[in-house]
Amino acid sequence: MTRIEPDRAALQIAHGMLRSTRPLDDMLKVPGLKAVLYAAARRHMKRRDRFDPKKMQANDND
Repeated sequence: MTRIEPDRAALQIAHGMLRSTRPLDDMLKVPGLKAVLYAAARRHMKRRDRFDPKKMQANDND
């Protein structure tokens, strides 16, 4: 199974979710913080993929 690599937007949103005072680029340089940031970004990407605005507009609730 291949891991999804988060894009920059997902990383920025994850950075905001973590409420860190450390800048994003500094967090990416530290291996432990990078792993936490990537995990949060992957969670965000999964949630983002589930949201379908056209389905909601059509009121198509599965």
